[in-house]
Amino acid sequence: MAEIDKTKVKRILLITLSNIGDIILTTPSVEAIIRQFPEASLDVMVGPSGADIFRCHKKIRDVIVYDKKTSLLDKRKLLFALRRKKYDFVADLKNTLFPVLLFPKYRTKLLRRRACVSMHKKDVHLSRLKRVGVETNGAGLHIPIRDADAKKAEEILLPIHGKPFIAINPGAKSHVKRWDAEKFAALSDLLKEKMGYEIVVIGQAEDKGVRDKVISCMRTKPLDLLEKTNIRELSVIIRKSALLITNDSGPLHVGSAVGANILAFFGPTDEKKYGPVTVAKSRVLRKKLECSPCEVAQCVNLKNKYECLKSITVEKAFAAARGILEA
Repeated sequence: MAEIDKTKVKRILLITLSNIGDIILTTPSVEAIIRQFPEASLDVMVGPSGADIFRCHKKIRDVIVYDKKTSLLDKRKLLFALRRKKYDFVADLKNTLFPVLLFPKYRTKLLRRRACVSMHKKDVHLSRLKRVGVETNGAGLHIPIRDADAKKAEEILLPIHGKPFIAINPGAKSHVKRWDAEKFAALSDLLKEKMGYEIVVIGQAEDKGVRDKVISCMRTKPLDLLEKTNIRELSVIIRKSALLITNDSGPLHVGSAVGANILAFFGPTDEKKYGPVTVAKSRVLRKKLECSPCEVAQCVNLKNKYECLKSITVEKAFAAARGILEA
């Protein structure tokens, strides 16, 4: 497909992803499109969990929520509704059939896997735009935040009375990405008792079990914010933290988007693809093994299951956190 004639593009649809972390890694693509087509109207199609990321964006006309679990009839209705919009350019970051079925003048191409083996995921998404002639230089992660979100975040943090705090995220969608809950508890206690930081626990609804375990194992009392914030309020809270300590999950990418200091635990996934983009302000801890990163759902290390994560000690994590905080 030829490069886009930008003068012929008035209506754009960007199809993004479903999980919050993955969606945040597509926000540079949103910013690149806005810069290249300042006069065009932009709609974004997104999974239900990530719609709030875009609803406050001043440059996005419409946020279209696509739930893959919906009925075939509803999917057909959505397709015909989108056709009536007559998009000139459809940028698809999800490999769907929509770009073909909507008959736009221009569309992104399917991704060639071998061309992006070691690229960070945000750059993989941007590469789709580059291939059709969209300039992407300088496009970074971005979560739009309203004054009301900042004010609500301040109210949520009132119980710690303005004291410096560390945000911890002990959850992750997959259990294979989670550092031990008992270690999170021990690390949190050390940071409170030895360095004086308040501890704020963050996460998503599916993290409730691991959150309960962390808090029950702590000697000190944290501020529990699980399920008490939307994504924009959470962004403000992470931005205000002295440090975000997290597994490879959505809050890590929120931290990257707001420029937070980050200590991240990685096991089976590859930090070159999914790690913090704020490299100068971040540290990744992982055990270097021949089998890691394996990028598979089931551990292949039969002799010592999940050694890549389990072998990271509390002492090593505390030293890394102190190094970032004192830098």
